[in-house]
Amino acid sequence: MTNRLDHLIYTGPDLDAAIAHFEKLAGLTPGRGGVHPGLGTRNALLSLGDDHYFELLCPDPDQELEGTHGGLFAKLPAPTLWAYMLKGADFDRILAVLGKAGIEADVIDASRTTPTGDILTWRLLLPKDNPFGDFVPKFIDWMDSPHPSQAATPGCSLISFEIGHPDAAGLGSLLRDLEADIRVFGADRPLFLARLQTPNGEILVTGTPSG
Repeated sequence: MTNRLDHLIYTGPDLDAAIAHFEKLAGLTPGRGGVHPGLGTRNALLSLGDDHYFELLCPDPDQELEGTHGGLFAKLPAPTLWAYMLKGADFDRILAVLGKAGIEADVIDASRTTPTGDILTWRLLLPKDNPFGDFVPKFIDWMDSPHPSQAATPGCSLISFEIGHPDAAGLGSLLRDLEADIRVFGADRPLFLARLQTPNGEILVTGTPSG
């Protein structure tokens, strides 16, 4: 069973600025999602159709940021494509594959309240420090919650998502073991490349996180 792409994560130090930047780039405004208690973040979303979405994930100024993802994002100089999340239900198998590669991971429960007052809950599998850094996929299981793409701002679609990496063979082998349908190509530096169809036409969104 292929672990398909769930969503792309675009981060920056300020959500309002990230929304304005993406509105200018894509020609539509991401809809406000909610806050993630304890993680120091809040978000806005664009549906990419077919159970995919594009998440703008930034610090929540009303939370304590020290030691959280929000604190990490607050230090970024500009918005960037930071990570990707795959759909995953068999966390035990994923943990076993990662463990065989020498990669540990945390499994955590998370939730947020939507603008309509509904509560979404999910489980995350987050790999820890490893030679590939954030280029190793994160996994999400939405359990009984409705998928966020259903309520996110429509108008965009995903054309392609690819990873460039100096060790394309090694990363590609790991992704195949994880049954992740993500293309990896050789590149001088690691980077994410996402092509989106938007009201402004086709756009390219890139990012070079650590790893």
